[in-house]
Amino acid sequence: MKKIILSVLALLLFCLAGCKDQTGTVPRRKAPPREMVLAAGQTVGGYGSLGGDLVNLVNQDGKQPPLKAADSTGSLANLELLRQEKADLALVQSDAAWYARTGTGPYEGRPIEDLEQVGTLMPETVQIITYDLTGIRRLQDLKGKTVSVGAPGSGSALNARQLLEAAGIAEDDVRIQYLTVEDTVRALKEGTVDAAILTSSLPHPALKDLARQRRLVLVPVEGQDLDDLVAAYPLYQPVTIPMGTYPNQTRPCASVALQCLLVTRQRVDQEQVRNFLARIWPHWQELKAGHPVLPVDLKKRFFQDPLLPLAPGAEQFQKDSQSGS
Repeated sequence: MKKIILSVLALLLFCLAGCKDQTGTVPRRKAPPREMVLAAGQTVGGYGSLGGDLVNLVNQDGKQPPLKAADSTGSLANLELLRQEKADLALVQSDAAWYARTGTGPYEGRPIEDLEQVGTLMPETVQIITYDLTGIRRLQDLKGKTVSVGAPGSGSALNARQLLEAAGIAEDDVRIQYLTVEDTVRALKEGTVDAAILTSSLPHPALKDLARQRRLVLVPVEGQDLDDLVAAYPLYQPVTIPMGTYPNQTRPCASVALQCLLVTRQRVDQEQVRNFLARIWPHWQELKAGHPVLPVDLKKRFFQDPLLPLAPGAEQFQKDSQSGS
């Protein structure tokens, strides 16, 4: 029996010795890279749709790591997913990203100091929507009305508060409803809210469908209201919503816009960020086919004039693509 035990031990030692590398250590099996998570948005909203398409295009090559979308209520919720390390990438409005990086606005005293930009995707326009029977034609007409300002944690809710402030309307002067995009559209259709404030790319598909069923009215941001808003919050850019953006829209409408940024954190594996860009880069035209608001020259604009410091992985990919490697 003793001889058998000694023989088994000798065999085990021989196997271990055979498994050692040249340094004399037993090599560990390399763990497969974990999935990357993209914090997107509401399924019915623009972020949810864009995020879903990004995931599908990246994953179709079958390479590792896979990309997964995380649903949320919007920009501020996406930033919290990044803060909690439950996401690696996020779609975020430029104003929310700036506040988070600098510890200002809603992020005063709790910044995300290592927040970095991967690239700029598309403009997002603030839209104040009502229907013809409400009599609402300017911002001040919102006093005493029921207004959906978006879901809690959305960029729309943040923008709505700033708009009301610029117009001199206290939040107590408005019956505020925090509704998702889906619930907002339903409430406008049923008349249970008088107006809604929504920040999104143009046109928003859900509003476009609603405008075919009900005569919608866009309320302008103009005059002193516009001047006061931009003076207090300079990231807003004055824009015009073109006539015909929505069915039965017979005139252009003055408003303001921000940018949709793709962001990450410095603590995220930057090789994975570079790898993500390498995998999505050949598919921009396919992405634009489903999202016409994306700029025609997106590849050129993506890294242009970043609002936040550019993530090292994005910088490396930019250098690689410029050198043709």
